[in-house]
Amino acid sequence: MLKVMVACGCGMGSSQMLKMKAAEVFKELGIEVTIHHTSVDEAMSTANEYDVVIVSETLVRNFSKAKATVIGLKNILSKKEMKEKLQEAHVGE
Repeated sequence: MLKVMVACGCGMGSSQMLKMKAAEVFKELGIEVTIHHTSVDEAMSTANEYDVVIVSETLVRNFSKAKATVIGLKNILSKKEMKEKLQEAHVGE
């Protein structure tokens, strides 16, 4: 089971919506996950505890030292974009 973290600036509304979209996408891909949502500040300090980190493209640079696979999205509500980027990164294979 993959450990996934989704993050936004404050860790409130946007990350919760991102978590719901991610859950749908991973289910469609047939990948079992646990998903945690949080603020980017917390995410930066705990990223190495996760397999995948999903954030807005503007936040990707904050994870340059993370061992996790970092997925940056232009549109955090686009299931299509998330699915494509997860597949391109070979997440779950």
